Formats: sequence, structure tokens, C-alpha cells
Amino acid sequence: MQISKRVVDLVARQVSRRHAHHGHGSTTTINDLPSPSGSWQTNYDAMQRRYNTQLVLGVGTLVGTILFGKVAGFFEFYNDYPERPATIENYKDD
Repeated sequence: MQISKRVVDLVARQVSRRHAHHGHGSTTTINDLPSPSGSWQTNYDAMQRRYNTQLVLGVGTLVGTILFGKVAGFFEFYNDYPERPATIENYKDD
């Protein structure tokens, strides 16, 4: 019993010693963060142009898919109304 406790203590001490180092790197400070440079308006306009292009392509793809599905007969929107209501033969008047 005492031998197993000594072995466990020895292994635990080595593992804790192995993971206790803090490395040799320098400490990161606020001065290491990137600072903005250039015109924000130029970057903003470029990003908005990209987003608007993606929006137009997405809406165009959606409309094209719906139109293709309607023409090919994949979609039934049930928007054709009969001219007069259907008559039901088995309907009983009370």
C-alpha cells in the first residue's frame, strides 16, 4: 500500500512539474493589437458592394428557382378559382 502511494505521488509530482512551465514568450500588451489604417469609407464601400452583389444574386436565384418550378410544373399555388361553387349531390337540406 505504501509503495503504490509513493509511486502515485512520484508520478503526480512529475506531471505537475511538466505542466507548470509558463513558456519563454513575451507578455502581450495593448500595444501589440492592430491599429486601424487607411480610409474607413473605402473599406466600407467595398464591403457594401460585395454584400449588395451577394444579395442581388441570392434574390435572383430564388426568383429564378420559383419561376422554373412553376413553369416545369413542380409547384402548384392553387390560385385558380372556379367560376361557381361545386354542387354536392349527397348534401341534405334540413
